[in-house]
Amino acid sequence: MAVALANKKRFMWTALATMAAAYAGTAASFQSASQAGAPGSAPAPASAPATGSPAEHAGYLAQHFSADALNPDVKAVVMHANLAPVPFGRIVVRTREQVTSAQAGAQGSQAASSVYAAQITYENAGQGLVRRMEVMQTDKGDSATRLELSYRGYFPFLTQSISSNAQEAPPIVGARKVVRFDTQTDGHMNFTYFYGAPGQDMSADPGQVVCDAGKRYAASQLNAAIQGQALELDCQLIDENGGVTSKVTFAYLDKYQVALLLRVKYPDSTLDSTIEDFRVE
Repeated sequence: MAVALANKKRFMWTALATMAAAYAGTAASFQSASQAGAPGSAPAPASAPATGSPAEHAGYLAQHFSADALNPDVKAVVMHANLAPVPFGRIVVRTREQVTSAQAGAQGSQAASSVYAAQITYENAGQGLVRRMEVMQTDKGDSATRLELSYRGYFPFLTQSISSNAQEAPPIVGARKVVRFDTQTDGHMNFTYFYGAPGQDMSADPGQVVCDAGKRYAASQLNAAIQGQALELDCQLIDENGGVTSKVTFAYLDKYQVALLLRVKYPDSTLDSTIEDFRVE
């Protein structure tokens, strides 16, 4: 477990990667490194449930991950877009998450992997927004919860990760100003935004999430319970210096108008997600 914990540093949400790791799932939650100074971090409310029942997390999610919780400038962009809500109330997905990373050893570089079970709940938050709660657990009983508000599952606006062994909840991370917000789900898409904590100056340069639509295929290839077609989205997360920090692959589900994470690739780490169960409630 100690090796697995050390491997999660790549998944920590610091600087722009704090927003970018919205795609990396709750694997980062098992690493307790400090998030101090992360641009875009707002102090988490005192009531944030570092531990608690799913109902407590769900109540907190509904209160703090909604359009009303967005920065006023960001909320104005979303409202002006006048987007239709997603066509579902709630979707529950069970996945198998595998994190693979290169480890240096006496015999050279070797691959090390860890596997986790996750339950992910998607909720309709209106205006094309989706609330996402991921609860991940190891076979040792350790758990972590990932909370997120995004546009249809692939452009993150607010994120927070809460480990079960945390002394206090880490900050909620959010976009502070949106420069470009492409709302179509085919072709080339760009989400460009500035970030900065309330009461502090915003970042001098913006970060970006850039996506290109790829192949279409039957969504049942991901899981037999998923209806309709899936559109592959290949995204790059670009930091304020113009560097690509990670590459992300989604499956955008046409019938449900939400994107599910399939893979996150960093220079020396990869997260692969396999959908084991899919239920619309």
